Order: sequence, then structure tokens, then C-alpha cells
Amino acid sequence: MRRALAQITLFVAGSLGLMLGAASAVRAQVMVIASAASPISEMQLRELRNLYKGRLSRLNGNPVIPLNTRPGSIDRRAFLNQVMEQNELDYTGYWHVRRYSGQGAPPQEVETHEELFERLKANSDLVGYIWTEPGQKPNLPDGLKLIRVR
Repeated sequence: MRRALAQITLFVAGSLGLMLGAASAVRAQVMVIASAASPISEMQLRELRNLYKGRLSRLNGNPVIPLNTRPGSIDRRAFLNQVMEQNELDYTGYWHVRRYSGQGAPPQEVETHEELFERLKANSDLVGYIWTEPGQKPNLPDGLKLIRVR
């Protein structure tokens, strides 16, 4: 039923990125971002979820490495809720099982937007996300771009 109530609004890369919101009074606006040098300009929502679950490491033949924001951050809460459809406990538990069974490690984490931006600019294989106020355009530094999620 949750999927039936979910509203997904996608924006074009370079304009407003990815906004996913549940049918509620508060809507999170999650933007998927990468280096401007990244060959990736769009991906499917399914691919984004699989990327952050460790089930996907390449898109269109290009390596893609996800970065997570720190646990408890508004960015991560919005991303987990709206994109992954999980809470922190479920997501962390998923990765504990995968790690224990030898199926990989969770995405590396960054503490701040500044750290995220610097890491993305330095490596065109990395993909990350940020949260912004609903209706606001993200203030991305030069050298970064939004990834369209369809």
C-alpha cells in the first residue's frame, strides 16, 4: 500500500535532480549527485537502490561507487526513507548480514556535505546524495552535477 501512496517526482539532470516524497505533510527532496566528469547522467530508481545495496557496481559499463552520508543525518534519513524504503536499523542490519556472509561491505560514509563534494569532485566513479528543503535548488559547487533518476 505504501508504494500506492508514494509520489515520485523526477527532475532533469542539471535542473533539480531527484525528488522523492511520501504522501505526507513533510516531503524530502533527495538529490543524487556526481562529479561533472562522470559518464553517468541518469539511472533508474531500481539501479540506485541496487547500487546502495551492493548488488550493482557498474552502469552502462562504467564503474559506480556509492557514498553514504553519516547515520542519523537528515540526508541519510531522507534517502533511506524515500529511496531505499528502509529505516536505519533495517539498512544497517542488511549490511551486517551481507558483511558476515562475505558479500561485501556497506558504502563508505562521509561526515559533511563539504567532504562529500570534495570526494565526488576527486573521483568520477563516485555517486552520492544530499537533502535539500522542498522546492529549493541545491547549492552545488563547480565540478558537480545532478544525476537524473527515472
